[in-house]
Amino acid sequence: MDEHGLPQQDPRRRTMPAGHVLVALFIGLVVAALLNAQGMHKQALSKGPGVGRDIAGTLTAALAGVSGVFQIDQPRKLLKAALGRSGDDKLVGKLAITAKAPAAPTVPTKPVYSAAKPMSLYLTGDSLITDPAPVLLDKISTNPAIKPLGLTDVHAATGLVQPEIFNWFEYLPQQIKALKPDMTVATFGANDGLGFTGVAGADEFGTPAWLAEYARRVGGVMDLITAKGGQLVMLGLPIPRDPALAARWAKMNVIQKSEATKRKGLVAYVDLFDKFKDAKGRYADFLPDSNRQLQRARSSDGIHYESLGATIVTDAIIEAINSLATVPGLGAEPAAGAAPPSTNPT
Repeated sequence: MDEHGLPQQDPRRRTMPAGHVLVALFIGLVVAALLNAQGMHKQALSKGPGVGRDIAGTLTAALAGVSGVFQIDQPRKLLKAALGRSGDDKLVGKLAITAKAPAAPTVPTKPVYSAAKPMSLYLTGDSLITDPAPVLLDKISTNPAIKPLGLTDVHAATGLVQPEIFNWFEYLPQQIKALKPDMTVATFGANDGLGFTGVAGADEFGTPAWLAEYARRVGGVMDLITAKGGQLVMLGLPIPRDPALAARWAKMNVIQKSEATKRKGLVAYVDLFDKFKDAKGRYADFLPDSNRQLQRARSSDGIHYESLGATIVTDAIIEAINSLATVPGLGAEPAAGAAPPSTNPT
């Protein structure tokens, strides 16, 4: 105690200089990064296309390489294995899939469903199925000729380009085998405008190798869904607000439509791109409803759907199902007509 009755600091206890604290903190961050290098690399590659993704991918690849050489990542691997999640950090390149569409396909006989023999319906895909699905399920809820198979199977932020994020090529065969759907409605592609990992010449979007690999994966997923005799309604991508993204999605839609055409009678492609344009052929947040009144069709992100948009997609789905099968009582009143020559409200 000092003369004022306050405790005196023990002279043997020294305060660590600020510089030492910073060095210790830096070393801790480096060690943490090395321990999680594989996870960081995978997360970097899942970012949208651009300079940021390229830089992050390069830096984390180098970090992952150092971590692997010195086996600094072993504790993480052991922990993931103990949790049954050994594949979390795995980057999947080429997939062993085969597009089996014949050169001259024989169009199958159009199946007929009824209350006695209802059509089993499976809804799945990325987040673009989230808004139309409940509208569709509501419209068919009183139709005894259709039997929905559980809840909509949504896996947001997934696609066909990055199976390390979610591997549809492993997941779908299991679902098709378990559920045995007569009709599947699916949407893929909103998260696919990226380069492939481990595919020669396809590490950048739009190269000939990229287009060929994407066609192989789109055709492959169509064959996985229809392999047991079921049919597929493949939803194309709607025009997004961002022009650069719109250009990418337009190219991907061409591939999806082409692969669907090769499987006529088994797969029906739903072209949504132009359905969400205004009278001048531009992206539209607002579109006319059945009463010719402008209503918001797209959400604030310029990608997903609001109520009218979900209804437009639903009506297109019903039309596509009717092109593949005969389902009594399955019809749709048009949600919207051609857009009038008006401004696009914000």
